Amino acid sequence: MARIFTITANTAIDHVIEVEHLGQSDNLQARSSIEFAAGKGVNVAKTLESLACPVSALGFVGQDSLNLFEHLDSQFLKTCFIEVPGRTRTNLTLIDTENQKELHIRTPGYCLTSGHQEKLIQQIKSIIRKDDIVILSGSLPPGASDNFYRQLIEICHFQSAITLLDSSGVALQHGIAARPYLIKPNQHELAELANRPLMMETDYLSAARSVIGQGVQWVVVSRGSKGIIAINRSSATVISLHPSTPSAPLCSVGCGDTLLGGIAYALLNQYDPLETFSYGVACATANLTHLEPGRIDGLDVADYLNRLTIDQLKAS
Repeated sequence: MARIFTITANTAIDHVIEVEHLGQSDNLQARSSIEFAAGKGVNVAKTLESLACPVSALGFVGQDSLNLFEHLDSQFLKTCFIEVPGRTRTNLTLIDTENQKELHIRTPGYCLTSGHQEKLIQQIKSIIRKDDIVILSGSLPPGASDNFYRQLIEICHFQSAITLLDSSGVALQHGIAARPYLIKPNQHELAELANRPLMMETDYLSAARSVIGQGVQWVVVSRGSKGIIAINRSSATVISLHPSTPSAPLCSVGCGDTLLGGIAYALLNQYDPLETFSYGVACATANLTHLEPGRIDGLDVADYLNRLTIDQLKAS
């Protein structure tokens, strides 16, 4: 039976603080403060756990930050992280509850060596099997080679696994060369790939088709409150929620990761493409009502599935 694995090269600790009227005073009292193990692939894994879907989370964790990650293991989520010297980076999110604005601050974390990367390569070679779904998510940490994701994807393909890639910049460019099944850029990341501004939906279509010409099967463009455009060689489907957001959104952090988790869940359960991407959008929307990415409610997902708007996009 196929299994799902996430790979997070650059794990993180998310620290979310809620305040009122951010910027109006130099002495603010927090309404709430919470921190949790994160990183894009970890958020994907937590999404699958919330859907009662077994998942194994791979990647790296700083030895000085093990505590939060050791508490991730549960009935459905198993961790197999490789420990490296130093701290895992921190992503600080300040939420202005009155004005519904967010401020994000990122700190540096551990640095990888070629030996650390080789450990993950050998781990993947030993556990990935035919038809497994492998999700490679996030940035590469300092010290990682630019083509690290490409190496990992090629190994997964040698094992006949299905790969989904969510990264940016040089790591994404190199990863595409290994022809993952699906990539999930946001609007800015796709514009970077195309090396030009993308103003219209048809611009996204032409840029995505250029990537598909390199061997990627699906390009799923995430567009925040506007939903997604799921593009392959012969179709382009716009999926969004109506109205565009829940009535009381708490935090947008991790919605793209939850989208990918929903897509992986649907692929594992052999949904058709429209059902697959619709399920992903419903999961991403459900994430808006939770401070911790991926901790979604299946009842919310079912509700949002019934409120989606679906349109076909045609090239001009």
